[in-house]
Amino acid sequence: MRCTMTRQSILFPIPASLLLVDAAASAELPELEVVRALMQDSFKVRIEHTEQTTPAAENKPSLKRDLWSFQCGLVTRTIGYARYLNQPPDFTGSFPSLANSDMGIGFDPGAWGGWYRGNTLRVMLNGRDVFAAQPASQTEMREGTEGRLRFVWELPEKGRLALSFVVPAEGEPVFAQIHLAPGGMKVESLEVRLTGYPGGFGPTYGLPSHRWVKTAHDEGGVPKDFASKEFPKVALHKDDAWVFYADQETNKESLGLVLLPGKLSVGAIALSNYGVGTAMSYPRDHREIRLAFHAYDVPNESAQRMLLESVEDDLKSPTELVFWGGK
Repeated sequence: MRCTMTRQSILFPIPASLLLVDAAASAELPELEVVRALMQDSFKVRIEHTEQTTPAAENKPSLKRDLWSFQCGLVTRTIGYARYLNQPPDFTGSFPSLANSDMGIGFDPGAWGGWYRGNTLRVMLNGRDVFAAQPASQTEMREGTEGRLRFVWELPEKGRLALSFVVPAEGEPVFAQIHLAPGGMKVESLEVRLTGYPGGFGPTYGLPSHRWVKTAHDEGGVPKDFASKEFPKVALHKDDAWVFYADQETNKESLGLVLLPGKLSVGAIALSNYGVGTAMSYPRDHREIRLAFHAYDVPNESAQRMLLESVEDDLKSPTELVFWGGK
């Protein structure tokens, strides 16, 4: 759902500092132009970037953690990236960039941490985890009417993989684009894997759960009295446009995913009583994958309704957005 201008004027008040306009500038500009400039600036998504590096030790490379906090009025969305700097000149030994499933790129805070803050998304190219093999060679951010963040990985044969995020002024959804330029590489397979914990991390502390997933065609769940030795899977159909992830025990902190229909080759959602994995395979000649992520801090019924109401706009937006110079 999109906010109206009236709603935005409430959600995004003009900072006091912006009201202190230089007298000479205000004399030169018509009053309406001054107000317009102030309003445009107040709607900008600002990004605060912090980083922390743990020095190399015990045959391990340096560990670097970055956080990009997108200030969307009164709302904050955070994207984090934790990885080992396992490439020369930082390191010359053999060690993965992502050493476990708690490392990588993820979202925060609150319900957004359910798109696992440590590891939301991985890209598998020819069966190889691109993010785990090496750190991104570039990270760039841009402030503006939307906030943008881009990561670039170098591939063999002069190939490149770029992951770009766009955070709109409303703070939701967070749009993502994966752009593959294979260079001289032969692409045999392309897969995106997502990790989520709808309902939060209660099972780690012994709390009951009932993970549940619904698509336009199917649904499945793992109730707290689940007795089977094998957890269920929910198939993703080629024309599926959305997935709703929830926990019927906690009835909060659900997640939503919107994907462009007709692009998948095959997909599946693997349920458990804790983490939920989504695997989406694409044709070998596919070069762009666009997704929209949602997270909700309202009860499941309201969250599902909000997701379904947003699908039409979400499907339209990724096709119109400029993620990063059109790529």
